[in-house]
Amino acid sequence: MRVGLIIGALLGLAVATVLIVHFGWRQVADAALAVGWQGLAVLIGIYLVCLLLCAVAWRLLILDAPPRAVLICLWARWLRESVGNLIALLPTAGEIAGARELALAGVRPGMAGASIVVDLTLEILSQIVFTLFGLALLITWYRGLAIGPWLVTGITLSVLAAGGFILAQRQGLFRFLERLPERFDVKWAWSVLPDAEGIHAGLRAIYRHRARVLSSGAIHLAAWAAGAGEAYAGLSFMGHAIAWSDALILESIAFALRTAAFVIPSRLGIQEGGYILIGALFGLSPEVALALSLLKRGRELVTGLPCLVIWQSIETRRLWAKGRRAKSPG
Repeated sequence: MRVGLIIGALLGLAVATVLIVHFGWRQVADAALAVGWQGLAVLIGIYLVCLLLCAVAWRLLILDAPPRAVLICLWARWLRESVGNLIALLPTAGEIAGARELALAGVRPGMAGASIVVDLTLEILSQIVFTLFGLALLITWYRGLAIGPWLVTGITLSVLAAGGFILAQRQGLFRFLERLPERFDVKWAWSVLPDAEGIHAGLRAIYRHRARVLSSGAIHLAAWAAGAGEAYAGLSFMGHAIAWSDALILESIAFALRTAAFVIPSRLGIQEGGYILIGALFGLSPEVALALSLLKRGRELVTGLPCLVIWQSIETRRLWAKGRRAKSPG
């Protein structure tokens, strides 16, 4: 499976590279650079709003949370996305890192693992609702427009992925997840959560609080809608502005394709090809669509790299403190 992930990443990178070269890397780069620092700052601001919404949604799922739980969730969510976007060793790498940070911050390990599983489930379900809303807008406002098989396939895969994920929660998925890092030689993952077996009990406890679960899902839906602002702002700064409703449609479908391709690290190639296909519906040239994809990947780098640097410095201090405790007498 690890070899398959590497092959998938290389193929995705090859597809993205071929698309950029084919449509003219200079034109794509010029369109992306036209955004400038002001445009990038706006995209970062939109991302931070979405990050905060996701942190609040996650916080609602943590029962008996420690003080400053929102800040803890904000940090864990930032790390979760940074790892997932930039160093996706396996599809759940970001989630494992986030759960570990919660546990180290005082959240019971079983609850940390359970909360991240429910949070991921709600995120997928709310994304499907957002995609269906985007499709409703597309069909209503662009009557007669043919929706290709690739779109139907992408949404179907998203629905099946969400349904399968929920079903797997009752069929021992987490016993598999607890062993998964060992199979991938990832030694910093579930093995450092001493009460990982409590995940099953944590899931049952969280799902008993239906109001919290529904509220968390609603906040995730708001975060998906806010996230469409990245495409709206990015295209506006590039000089290719589209209506806000079109940005919602564009991103709702793009998110569905990204979800369907969750096994491909960083969705390499999928995001680029998706923006070309979907952008054509709104008159965006392939160069502009690719520039938008590169712009969003640039934002991921700008927001993700500092997080990873901070994380590694924290991990270094933890290892240093652990080593000093081990050497101290008594």
